Amino acid sequence: RKEVAAFVHRKLLFRLRRLALFFVIVTVLLISEISQNYIACILAFAGFFNGFIIGFIVAQRMHTITWDKEALQVVGKMDTIGIIILVIYLLFAITRRWIFSHWLEGHALGAFVLSISCGAIASRLWFIRKKSRGVLKEAGRLHPIKEV
Repeated sequence: RKEVAAFVHRKLLFRLRRLALFFVIVTVLLISEISQNYIACILAFAGFFNGFIIGFIVAQRMHTITWDKEALQVVGKMDTIGIIILVIYLLFAITRRWIFSHWLEGHALGAFVLSISCGAIASRLWFIRKKSRGVLKEAGRLHPIKEV
């Protein structure tokens, strides 16, 4: 891990760690909601799955992960379309409680929104990590060939 972290830009590492922390917090909250029977496991799983799909679509276009030849690091950038997708994603994040309040209410609504958030965070975390590792492999930095 340390050898990989040396080739990843600090901002990208910070973004990954922040997403991981949010994922843990939201997962703990979601498990608490499920254990208190505020939401059925199948509904929470459906929300997680839908959130994962939404987060995957957003992450694919929002983050451009590339190799910076000068800094010898993996960097993450956002282009204009990525910023537009981020704004649309944030609008969805703000209004999702209102959107889903047509079908759910009370604790079930809160837990469903948590499950969607958990899925979206998990897919963004997974995609950025996968893309970063792919860039490192292409650059020959992930598993360098050992000379004998």
